Amino acid sequence: MRIPSTVLLSLMPAGIVAQDVFEPADFNVTEALLANGVNVSAVPDLAGLAERSLLSGCSIALIFGDAKVETQGESAYDATIDYFWSTQQRDAKPYCVIKPDQATDVSTVVLVSRLTQCPFAVRSGGHAAFKGASSADGGITVTFENMRDITLSTDKKIAAIQPGNLWYDIYTNLQQHNLAVVGGRVSAIGIGGLTTGGGISYFANQHGWACDNVASFEVVTASGIIVNASPTSYSELYWALRGGGNNFGIVTKFNLETFAHGPQMFGGQRRFFNTSFPAAIDAFINLGVNSAGDPKAAQFIAITLNAASGIKVAIAELEYADPVLNASIFLEYRAIPAFSDTTQLNTLAYFTQQLNNSNPKGYRETFWTASSKLDREMVQFVFDVSFEEFANIIDVQGIVPANTLQVITIPQLEQMQKKGGNALGISPADGPIFLINLSTRWDLVADDARVMQANANVIRRFHKEAKRRNMVNDYLYMNYASQYQDVIGSYGGSVERLKSVAKKYDPTEVYQRLQPGYFKLHGAPVENSPYV
Repeated sequence: MRIPSTVLLSLMPAGIVAQDVFEPADFNVTEALLANGVNVSAVPDLAGLAERSLLSGCSIALIFGDAKVETQGESAYDATIDYFWSTQQRDAKPYCVIKPDQATDVSTVVLVSRLTQCPFAVRSGGHAAFKGASSADGGITVTFENMRDITLSTDKKIAAIQPGNLWYDIYTNLQQHNLAVVGGRVSAIGIGGLTTGGGISYFANQHGWACDNVASFEVVTASGIIVNASPTSYSELYWALRGGGNNFGIVTKFNLETFAHGPQMFGGQRRFFNTSFPAAIDAFINLGVNSAGDPKAAQFIAITLNAASGIKVAIAELEYADPVLNASIFLEYRAIPAFSDTTQLNTLAYFTQQLNNSNPKGYRETFWTASSKLDREMVQFVFDVSFEEFANIIDVQGIVPANTLQVITIPQLEQMQKKGGNALGISPADGPIFLINLSTRWDLVADDARVMQANANVIRRFHKEAKRRNMVNDYLYMNYASQYQDVIGSYGGSVERLKSVAKKYDPTEVYQRLQPGYFKLHGAPVENSPYV
């Protein structure tokens, strides 16, 4: 089935190196597979599929061998499914799981999917909250547990990171070199989805989001061709991958810019009862507005209602990039009476672990998001309406309702303009932006509708209030959105450009049709929400 690598270049489809036409109209999947060393005619279940146009099962196992393929009934298959964060993701049952160990394997998966029309999905960390986001029900699920290399360039300015890495892996590795990268704040989240969806970071005010600090991507295109997308090579693809999600290719290596970062920084939480809420809102607003005064500071406020006691709590998460216990920018927060204070000096990896403790696996989950202009009355409104809707579902078994409030600051938005700008469709003129992330977990399928409705109600009321007060901003952050929200459609002036890039690099819509999970170019993952 495999052929010598010496003949691969001669089999490369014509035109793929040209910037004007990436995939020729006469592109031949069988020939492209041959370039990967796969002779379709030697695989009985695949031979002739291009002519028959029949769906196939996981005949791909015959290509990769048992070591890289798990099928239903195997304990390793079950372990892969149980690894997913939310129980909704575990509901998807792929026909098989492929565990590639190199980019060429991923290319072969994409090409076999094109040949057989068998759907596929790709999992980096598997931290999504709805079924099918990164697992293909009845199709092929690709997991990257065998692609976890982290390699520093000779000058240590670039960390080449494969997509199987979680942020804890990345930070602990780089910590040995007194380095860090701009990345996630929860240890068990993977590099893939967070970065291609944007990637809010503790260091966002200094450097922008994760997607803004990618030097280049190694990416498998719909043609199976592996390219290096950067500001100077396949620049349109590079732009689209910085916020455009999984619509353009599968990233098999993220080349992230590093920066000097000592072994410790400041971080932790201060927790407040409702008597301190007004002061906490003031501190949140003031830090968001004045972040340029000290961009090393980061914050968010999460509000939650304790199901057992009915007590309302606000949790301020505070971080500072240097090991400074009493940075003056946090003076207002420190003056607020708190019933708990865990702030300390510790490692970046440690703080991501602490946040991960509040995001355990194995529950039903939902995320929803919305944005507006930053305004104190909007923040107060979110406090009020969130607690009202939380109270309506407080009897749900295992309920933990929360809303996390953040500011996309002007310094962040300014950093987003580097390298030609990202695909998110927001600019410094829009800032500061008030961003919310509803995140609720619970136990039983029977309560899904009630929980979803309560979250949808918060979003609907938020939009109505923003419109009433002329505070509208349509931007939806991909990594916080529900399956009923059209993320790409919220990107404003970037939308048509993203579609144009996709048409060039994926003219037959492989990544729209055959990889249907997560947020696509043509609307929400689940259209016609019953909760609107």
